[in-house]
Amino acid sequence: MKQAFWCCIVLLISPLFLRAQVANNTSLVGTVVDATGSVVAGATVTGVNRDTKVSYTGTTNAEGYYSIPFVAPGTYNISFEQEGFKKVVSQGVVVQVNMAVRTDATLSIGNTSTEVTVTADTAALSTDDALLGETIASTKVENLPMNGRHAMDLAATASNIIIGPKTSFTGNPPGENFIGAGTREVTNSLTLDGISIMNNLGSSSPVSPNPDTLGAVQTQNGNYTAQYGGYMGVHINMVSKSGTNDLHGTAYDYVQNDALDAKAWFTAPGKPNPPRLRWGSRSQR
Repeated sequence: MKQAFWCCIVLLISPLFLRAQVANNTSLVGTVVDATGSVVAGATVTGVNRDTKVSYTGTTNAEGYYSIPFVAPGTYNISFEQEGFKKVVSQGVVVQVNMAVRTDATLSIGNTSTEVTVTADTAALSTDDALLGETIASTKVENLPMNGRHAMDLAATASNIIIGPKTSFTGNPPGENFIGAGTREVTNSLTLDGISIMNNLGSSSPVSPNPDTLGAVQTQNGNYTAQYGGYMGVHINMVSKSGTNDLHGTAYDYVQNDALDAKAWFTAPGKPNPPRLRWGSRSQR
């Protein structure tokens, strides 16, 4: 029994196990050519996640194109190797959820032991699909204010999305819904790591994960790729953190009381606020 317990713990913290926590369409793509512009077939392409050290490997085809699907979001060092050419490493490639991130490379003739390093200065653009959307990265998920710490509310920071009037965690059915891109709530898709978390009425989600466990909240609308053909509204996808090789944790406190609350809109002048006390704390490793 004790051995089974420790096996489960090892699986939970293993980077290999965490590789499953990816969304639908996150991938590394690009083309490898030589100094003359001719394509390089059979080149080995390896992307290494800086935080987890998990690597993903692919090979260029006859057109010099490579595609490495289903990678975890994060920051990558991508290396390109082929016999008779110098090794090229592109460092700091930012890979956001549900994006096909393109990184092209040009190989120069030389010894494979020679390495040419290229630093990515800006986040890559999604040039291989027609994705329209916004990604709220981990830092903003951790620091932006959220009433009740409902991370999906961050979708409303997008210019064309509002929290729907049917949102209630005490109603029947409970959950959040959204109105966006000029469409009704019933045409939306709400997911966690690419898996639907909507109730059976298809309009709201009762799932509200702790923001400390999330790496990003992404919104998409319009010009969907094939896997999103089942709806016409907005797609809101929360993405779990994949973890790192370092031991780390979070802690927070919250308090809400009469002294800090603003007056309600319909409170008569001179009347006190209705009493409302709420406090707590949480730590996580």
